[in-house]
Amino acid sequence: MAEISQTGDQMLTVLETVAKDGPMSAAEVARHCDINRTVAHRLLATLAQRGYVRRVQDGYTLGPAVPSLIGSRPTDLAALARPRMEQLAATSGETAVLHGLSETEAVVIEQALGERHLVRVQHRPGSRHSLHKGASGWAILAYQPEKQRTRLLKVLKAGDGGEERIAEIRANGFALSHDELQMGVHGIAAPLLHSDGRCEASLGILVPSSRSELLPSLAETLMAAAAAISKSLP
Repeated sequence: MAEISQTGDQMLTVLETVAKDGPMSAAEVARHCDINRTVAHRLLATLAQRGYVRRVQDGYTLGPAVPSLIGSRPTDLAALARPRMEQLAATSGETAVLHGLSETEAVVIEQALGERHLVRVQHRPGSRHSLHKGASGWAILAYQPEKQRTRLLKVLKAGDGGEERIAEIRANGFALSHDELQMGVHGIAAPLLHSDGRCEASLGILVPSSRSELLPSLAETLMAAAAAISKSLP
């Protein structure tokens, strides 16, 4: 029999355990997997850094980078969203981007590049940024449970205007941003909602500042695409 990596085997065991029984605390993971609690913390931190798990109020649950691990998810989110993203990029001529939630950050899962303009915005899949910077993060943040939102706003030090901005996003159904993550980049994003109201991802459109006036006109098309993807989520 070929020799296997003990650390790799433990990490997969932790991931499978969280997929099956999460949300779980690090102590519960250690107990279920029969490993040292320090080891469990280190493995969970590694998985969280890569987006395979994420920390929520009750512990750790699956993150946005995970494809199907159980039968309830026949396809991963990127594969599910890609056709709509490509259609959105073709229709708008701009870059469509898919972000997922990882603790206090938004992680780029996938993008579809618009081909209409010489100057365009690109996001590298796997890159991440704080939830309170950029439309994609705010669209996710605004649809977290109230206690989770309050905790995140405090941790992120989002300022006194955080709740007001969230109320506006929830009233409109989308978030707008400009020059928050990168100077000269404007964005619009809508949440992807599960049937039970959970929000773990967002769909957005990014444009250079020279075309920022177009964003409001793209809101209806963006929200329709987000709603179509949301209907396919478990």
